[in-house]
Amino acid sequence: MMFLSDHMKETADVMAGFITGRLFVESGTVGIQQANGEEIYLGERDHIEVRNGDVYQRITIAEALTAKTAEGWPLYAELYARVR
Repeated sequence: MMFLSDHMKETADVMAGFITGRLFVESGTVGIQQANGEEIYLGERDHIEVRNGDVYQRITIAEALTAKTAEGWPLYAELYARVR
């Protein structure tokens, strides 16, 4: 369920020129899945930020591919992200 404050943050991101959605890490690729289901694959030249609470954290493709949870899952997968 998306809260109004989250929706307002996403709207501000879109107005600022970002592509928004959920980050995915799959088979050595990193992408963002938008709300409409469209998947956009990302590259080294993309500026990627994930939301960590109320703060945005800049990550690279390499970090998205290598950072793991204690269980071995991709750490940044499924987080809200914005990309330029």
